[in-house]
Amino acid sequence: MSIPGPSRIPHVPPEPSLDALVQSLPAMVTISLGVMVVLSVVVMTSGKSKPPLANPPRWYQTALFKRLEFQQNGRAIMSEARRRYGKQLYRLITDTGECLILPPEYAATIRNSMDLSFAEAVVRMFSGHVHGFEMFAVLLHEKRLVQTVVMKQLTKYLNTLTKPLSEEATYACDVIFGKDPEWKETVIADSILQLTARLSTRIFLGDTMCRNEAWLSASKAYTATCFIMTLKMAALPPYLKFLVPYLSSEAKTVRENGNLCREILTPLFTQRQALKAEARRNGQPEPVFNDMIDWYEQESKGTKYDPALFQTALSFVAIHTTSELLTHALTLLASEPKYVDALREEIVRVLSSEGLTKGALANLKLMDSCLKESQRYRPAAYLTMRRKAKRTVVLPDGTIIPQGQQIAVDGYHMSDPAIYPDPDKYDIYRYYRMRADPNPTKASQAHLVSTGPDNLSFGHGVQGCPGRFFAANEMKIALCHLLLKYDWELDKRCDLSSKILFGETEALDKGNRLRFRRRKEGEVEVDLEGLVYV
Repeated sequence: MSIPGPSRIPHVPPEPSLDALVQSLPAMVTISLGVMVVLSVVVMTSGKSKPPLANPPRWYQTALFKRLEFQQNGRAIMSEARRRYGKQLYRLITDTGECLILPPEYAATIRNSMDLSFAEAVVRMFSGHVHGFEMFAVLLHEKRLVQTVVMKQLTKYLNTLTKPLSEEATYACDVIFGKDPEWKETVIADSILQLTARLSTRIFLGDTMCRNEAWLSASKAYTATCFIMTLKMAALPPYLKFLVPYLSSEAKTVRENGNLCREILTPLFTQRQALKAEARRNGQPEPVFNDMIDWYEQESKGTKYDPALFQTALSFVAIHTTSELLTHALTLLASEPKYVDALREEIVRVLSSEGLTKGALANLKLMDSCLKESQRYRPAAYLTMRRKAKRTVVLPDGTIIPQGQQIAVDGYHMSDPAIYPDPDKYDIYRYYRMRADPNPTKASQAHLVSTGPDNLSFGHGVQGCPGRFFAANEMKIALCHLLLKYDWELDKRCDLSSKILFGETEALDKGNRLRFRRRKEGEVEVDLEGLVYV
């Protein structure tokens, strides 16, 4: 047994005297009070960091059971949680795991925080880490390439996109709906999906690819199969998701559709590179195409990216979200003929005097209100502003959001009678009237592209949907063609009360049919093809 040397013998302080203790008492009291205050703050903030769990599993239930339960009955679970907690924060086991639910008032609080990542949330929600679903991880690119291209390039060129969008709408309507003045019927979700795919592709990939039937078919198939499969996988824990590509025939179909998209796009990328290389060899300026292929290349600034994957991801977002809203709007309008007449009157009045320009689209105020009301009346989801904390975040009120925590803002204001009188009524004049509100802040929220706590469909803040300005113009141009050239009515089998509920999301029945007929030449009040575009 060794005896510790002097350096290892602990120092023992001398025993304090009573006088010293008395003299130090005030300081000790002060320190004690300070410690108590600090502990109180810690306890209070610790309490805020763990809001109540709205749907805890019972002793015999697993977390997976609660996730699946939310998929089946999410709306009812959220409704009960709102009733119980009001404007209090609470935790909820959703299909993608535990999520901290913030009331709408918190939208302004988190709107500009980059520590709360939308991209990270998307990867988790849509399984972007799973083989075959990598396109959902493109938002994590080091230069935020998708977001940058849409904000800097696509939005900048809106003035020049009106003409090609309208030209493509003319061609697409003739192909999809035809020129027959006799009544026909269509599954409207499928037809609008085709229309949106053609319009978006015209801008993203040029005037050749938008009429390439192989690409249109592959991109639509990939969009549909991929979205459905991500919903089915959402509730699975990560270790099971990794097995899905190897065990599921549906996941195999997703990969095959994705590979087909890549096969179709790759020759186009190769051709572009060859044209630019030839121009450089000849000492000539490189050709400029002003489409997504060019814009991605410009904004990547030498960083690595997968052109096919990024194009496919953008097509997915544009086709899915835009076609969903346009389908809802047209279906709801078909049930209200008086609204169609009012919209036609506005289209004729504005376009006859201004042409089909960006400014004219902005002046289609009733149509703008119609689209925003369709978005409010049939919101795609009630959990909005999805985020994942990249690091621990403390909100101004002391709420602690731990690293890795999923959060979302409850968008219930869209159906709150205190915000929107008679919210269960579809009223395309709702936001049109709001533009005249004496409160300038409220009036500014009436625009389709405006975001705020009362309508979070496009998100809010620096991570809000950057493509909403393009989507708004695209939908308005499409509606001009659809309403001026065709009459619409509900098929007798169309049931607007039939909804597809999944988690907290809601959609009209995808099988809904509309009847339509081409309006005769004398009935069409404006020749869209003969309008001025600039």
